[in-house]
Amino acid sequence: MKNNLFFENVPMDFTLKKMPDVAGVAVDSSDNIYYTTRICPGFGTPVIVLDKNGKYLRGFGTGIVKNAHGLCIDNDDNIFVVDSMRNCVFKFSTEGELISAIGEPDRSNDNGCVNYDYRTIEFSSDNFNHPSKIDVTDQGDLYVADGYGNARVHHYSGNGERVRSWGEPGNGPGEFNVVHGIGVDRYNNDVYVCDRENERVQIFDADGNLKTIWNDIWRPTDICIRGDFAYVAELGELLYIDNVLYEPGTRFHHSQCRVFDKNTGKELAIIGTSDSGAAGSFWTAHGVCLNSDGELFVSEVSIPGDDLRVAYPEGKGMSCKFHPGLQKFRLIP
Repeated sequence: MKNNLFFENVPMDFTLKKMPDVAGVAVDSSDNIYYTTRICPGFGTPVIVLDKNGKYLRGFGTGIVKNAHGLCIDNDDNIFVVDSMRNCVFKFSTEGELISAIGEPDRSNDNGCVNYDYRTIEFSSDNFNHPSKIDVTDQGDLYVADGYGNARVHHYSGNGERVRSWGEPGNGPGEFNVVHGIGVDRYNNDVYVCDRENERVQIFDADGNLKTIWNDIWRPTDICIRGDFAYVAELGELLYIDNVLYEPGTRFHHSQCRVFDKNTGKELAIIGTSDSGAAGSFWTAHGVCLNSDGELFVSEVSIPGDDLRVAYPEGKGMSCKFHPGLQKFRLIP
């Protein structure tokens, strides 16, 4: 394995030129690109499908999904979409027909959480409370990060039956402060959990037993495991989204995507610079996936223009450069 990997940004001629809020991204067996969006000018649908070259194919989920967040696609090309507002995971066919749902729509648990503030969570619950991301094993089992109003990882069978749940609020081993992203290693079904506000990735076996912890991950939002590598999208600490643990202006890690050796946690690559508006960099990296050619897709939410507060080091201003909310990268041989 190389000690250092290098990636290049690959421009795509997207049919949709404005992509300001791309919460999640996944690919199917034909390398078609599916992404979830909460702001989609001209279309208004929560799930958008593009071909591998970025051409618009279709959209779906309107009238069903209120707040599309994460998504994943199983080996049969079923699409699972997490609706953080309706507290559900919706299962769709490739053509966008609703098949089933996990969770009771529009019902949340009563665990003390107030207004999405994870610091008000009194205890974890086995019912959804503003879940965020999802991933699937080769066998069809689903793992859901239930993190805005809960502090739980849920494991479901392929038919939607809950197998187990684990996690409590806090910063100790196995505890969570915003369970945001989740990725499954298809080789051994280890579960990699983005513990966002604790700024770490916790790794569990398939039964929820803690194996190890990677620290100093800057507000991780999503993770994808492929081969020997773990690809982590990091929100960074410059854009203040949701409730945060630190004071504005005190920490300055920019948003980026990092690649790690999945076995050792060694950092192998950094994608993105502090010039957040430049192509190949990020304002708010939020979703990550790879296609069959090993090309990496990174999505972003809250591209500037949404009246975000920006806390840059003194003397630096907001970049005036912009790029699409979905970018593609290729490993340089």
